[in-house]
Amino acid sequence: MEATGCAGRAQAAAPGCVPWCAAATTLLGLPGLAVTAVEQAGDGWTAVEVVTGPGLEDAARRCPDCGTPATTVKERVTTTPRDVCLGDRQVRLRWRKKRWACGNQDCARKTFTESLPAVPARARLTARLRTRLGEAIGDELMPAAAAARRYRVSDRTAALAFTAYAEAQLADLDEHADPAEAAGIDEFRRGIPGQAPGGGEPRSQWFTHLVDLGAGGTLGLAQGRTGEAGASLLKGRDSRLRYLAMDLSAPYRSAAPAGVTLIADAFHLVKLANRKIDEAFRRLGYRTEHPHEELGLPRPLHYMLRHNIETIDPGHLDTIITALDGDGDGQQIAAVWIAKEQLRALLALRATRTHVTPAPSQVRDKLASFYIWCAGHCDIPEIKTLATTIEKWQQPVIDAVLTGYSNAKAEAHNRTAKMVARTARGFANPQNQARRVRMATTRAARQARRRPPSRRSRKAARAP
Repeated sequence: MEATGCAGRAQAAAPGCVPWCAAATTLLGLPGLAVTAVEQAGDGWTAVEVVTGPGLEDAARRCPDCGTPATTVKERVTTTPRDVCLGDRQVRLRWRKKRWACGNQDCARKTFTESLPAVPARARLTARLRTRLGEAIGDELMPAAAAARRYRVSDRTAALAFTAYAEAQLADLDEHADPAEAAGIDEFRRGIPGQAPGGGEPRSQWFTHLVDLGAGGTLGLAQGRTGEAGASLLKGRDSRLRYLAMDLSAPYRSAAPAGVTLIADAFHLVKLANRKIDEAFRRLGYRTEHPHEELGLPRPLHYMLRHNIETIDPGHLDTIITALDGDGDGQQIAAVWIAKEQLRALLALRATRTHVTPAPSQVRDKLASFYIWCAGHCDIPEIKTLATTIEKWQQPVIDAVLTGYSNAKAEAHNRTAKMVARTARGFANPQNQARRVRMATTRAARQARRRPPSRRSRKAARAP
């Protein structure tokens, strides 16, 4: 059905021009196009008849190569680019435009059709629909296949729209973002482990990502989890980068530029100590005479030793000490447990825990207490290897306590990256996966830049 209700509000057109509706044109909102009629199609589409708007005829008839205004119309054509949804119906444009003959004899382009920034030449989608596809996939984390179904395009079209949108957004972010002073480096796996059919490349691939510990966004990703991957991400950032947090990874440590202070992540240090407790249980084959239900413990003994000692119920703590003190094997496990708590006492001096920057002498005293305990029980293999590892990473451990930095934001981005990998239906290559991870982890920073600054409300003066 045509928009006959606009007849009374049609613009006064010059002779030979098609009358257009100002209200429908404003509702469509495409700069440079004027609506002449609207028709509801039976397949769920809304067909909108448009022409080149008044005032843009001169710009539309300029040759895109040489810029010469054309004077001769060769033919009239109709294109049907798709547009975004208006309400619950998607729009298909019917643009009746002219094909002009270029009057410049030296120009290689003989003919051209009218085009606008909102609807480029040969475009099957409007520019704002491509942007909307990129926003749906990159900002709203919609799967590419779901976005393609929603806007009735192919999966490839949706993926290409996302690629263009993501590259523009990330390039703008990298250009205007402040250089990172502290960063964290970590790895995550894309896909599932295993071999591809026929013995080809493995289906799982590792990514190394560099995370800004200040703003929290991902600075870059590289394939693999090697020192070369880390070096490629850190290249060119050593001028402003001062701190680099990581887990206890020798390849990433070798990739760190000179002059950058390394930070050993506190979570991985405690995780290493807990792993030594599990190794001691396996080496000794330790079993208590009674199950944990009879001892009155909520969980098995080796699980209870993973808890922080200050969070264990005092009654349960007495039961654990009594059970471990019953024989020599239990005493060895108790020694490893105490070594873990000595390490935790050192890490508890961080300013993020105490809200006070510790003195270097305090850190040295706690570290000496840990070494003294390990030296007194060096006959226990787990304690010896734990002390050896801490000695290799001694300065990064000390700097972690003094600066308070950790790799927590990089670990949080691991969860985001794995979630994105599960929902990235429609992306079959690592490059698009990397773009999608960066878009997901920098979403808050990009939205904050686009959001206008909020105006503070004035405080109302109270009557005396």
